[in-house]
Amino acid sequence: MTNKPTDDDDVISIELGVSRRKLMKRLGAVGVLGAGSLSGCSAVRSDSTPSEDTPQFGGGETGGALRVPLVPPPTADSMDLSNPSQESREMVFVTHIVDEFMTGIIAGMNDALHNVGWSGEFIGPSSQDTAQQVETINTTVSRLREGQDALATTILDKNQYTPPIQSAFDKNIPVASFNTSVYSGQYSEMMDTFGSVIPYAGQKFVPAGEAVGTTGYEIAMEKMGGSGDIVALPTTSAPGQPALSARGEGIRRALDSQDNVEVLDTLNVSGDQSQAINRVSTKYSSNPDINLILGTALQGAIAGSRLVENEGIEGEMTVGGFDLPQSTLQGIRNGTVDFTAGQDPYSQGSMTVYMMWNYMERGIPMKDLNTGISIIDESNVDFASQRSGAWGDLQQWQDSNY
Repeated sequence: MTNKPTDDDDVISIELGVSRRKLMKRLGAVGVLGAGSLSGCSAVRSDSTPSEDTPQFGGGETGGALRVPLVPPPTADSMDLSNPSQESREMVFVTHIVDEFMTGIIAGMNDALHNVGWSGEFIGPSSQDTAQQVETINTTVSRLREGQDALATTILDKNQYTPPIQSAFDKNIPVASFNTSVYSGQYSEMMDTFGSVIPYAGQKFVPAGEAVGTTGYEIAMEKMGGSGDIVALPTTSAPGQPALSARGEGIRRALDSQDNVEVLDTLNVSGDQSQAINRVSTKYSSNPDINLILGTALQGAIAGSRLVENEGIEGEMTVGGFDLPQSTLQGIRNGTVDFTAGQDPYSQGSMTVYMMWNYMERGIPMKDLNTGISIIDESNVDFASQRSGAWGDLQQWQDSNY
């Protein structure tokens, strides 16, 4: 496929099959490398994970059978299932940020686009920038073919994203979402707003937060011999970011349900890892009773790991969080991190494409896909590191073979 040009140096566009060398060069050039954030694993640690009926962001539709509106695709008039054709289409992914975590999503997208015979592209700003993403969505919609191509995007709020998404539907371009969507599960609202459904492939963040909170509590209690008080410090790297806020809500729900837990105010550790380490250390110095640190993103667990290492408190502090950067996985091996949670980025890329193909070519209504939560601890850390650390190698293979 052809990589679409852009005049903005802060926007990264990654075409189907881009090599690891090219990807690392682009990420390095804009300063997004460093502490990794590759995520996801296929193993399931605990059966204490909350019900999948829990809404994505604390709202939406729950209970009973899942009602999915049957909205005809733009291809309905030409669809002939007695003699189906293999159309060549383009599906563009627009994200709120292109960082190392997205490598797994890009690899999944590449495999799926190749398998269905479509071309595609993965575009987004080098640092989280909602305005830049919205502008990119508008530009992408303007060049996609009416009634033939498709769009996938992350959706961080409704006010800013509704106009560009509506412009896609006005042009008869179907839209899916991945990784983050504030519309997840809200089928009635989507039908009222757009007259169509925007399916979501990604983690349900409130239940994921509950699972992390429960796991952290259980491990902390084990370290204390089954009794004692817990002082928990939740952290976030981006206050107000919907996915992280929902995870934080889930963590707080799980911990608030326990009589022996005091949950402190969520600490903003920032997206800068050195800042995160300093802020967690400062917080612990002012409150040495903290014995459970749970991050809603990768920075919290890494900062907690450094604190445990510096203070020599492996047996007293429990540290957990989200995502699978190699520094966190190494912390699990070293005993300075107890666990982390993956969200299967590969499926966020691949299943979004497959859902769209099913819709455009077979008329199957698109619906949300929960990519779940996988707890990584000392029992499965070696495979998690082997697999998640190889997404870039898979991209290199894709570049040579697709």
